[in-house]
Amino acid sequence: MKLLVNPTKLILLFASLAIIGCAKQQESYTQTISTVDGISNAELTYKQGDSILVTSSLSPSELHYQRIQDGEVTVLVTDANGTSTFEEVPSKYINLDATVEVSRNVFQDYFPEEWAEMKGQQYTTIYIKSKKDAGIFYMKCVFTNTEKEIGKYSEDF
Repeated sequence: MKLLVNPTKLILLFASLAIIGCAKQQESYTQTISTVDGISNAELTYKQGDSILVTSSLSPSELHYQRIQDGEVTVLVTDANGTSTFEEVPSKYINLDATVEVSRNVFQDYFPEEWAEMKGQQYTTIYIKSKKDAGIFYMKCVFTNTEKEIGKYSEDF
């Protein structure tokens, strides 16, 4: 009986799968608040359920935290006028070494063209982008001081 697959290639395949399967998940992350436009004296908070994962002054700085459970995260941008709430942010964008941009009422050049209609509205935007792979990103826009979503955009949708 003749084998259809080279045994050496089969062994290499199984060895590769074993190594990948045993790779340890990253346990801590750093997100860098790189850009803040149109907002001053504010705070950025990541929450999962009732637990605060990390909170920081909204200014160029680094956020350091431990891996969170899979699920959805709520991101809050709070200033003296109120809180803009970004609900249902997938944890894969929080469990990521990334840059974070936060803006208010600034129509960024990387926004999807269909968002042009929101010009003139009061809105707040977060943009999370992987430091390792520019193709992994998450952007969401809400009406300022509400949780009402205007739009969201990522490599997944």
